[in-house]
Amino acid sequence: MFGNKLDKIPKLVEGGKEAALIKLAKDKDKTVKLAAIAALGKIGKDDSFNIMVPDMLIDDDPDVRIAAALALGEMKNAHASAHLRYYLEREKDAKVVTAIKQAITSLGGSD
Repeated sequence: MFGNKLDKIPKLVEGGKEAALIKLAKDKDKTVKLAAIAALGKIGKDDSFNIMVPDMLIDDDPDVRIAAALALGEMKNAHASAHLRYYLEREKDAKVVTAIKQAITSLGGSD
């Protein structure tokens, strides 16, 4: 069942199906959730951005926060850098901090 969801993600990206990806980004299966978050980074529309900030950046799972930060870095949204810097100051997990810094750098900022 989860494999089917994973198989659909590239097609959803190709078709720009943001709403379907947002639904998958809330999936109970972590693999599906992380893949959908990464896919939302490729789409980069406003609703994709709005689910990352703050929902995914405050998730209890550091892997979700990492995926969200990297997706934001890929979106090239003008507001992403400010939000990432805000969460960078509050983040305690070293791997998430690294991902946030990487995202800021990819947005053209410096950490």
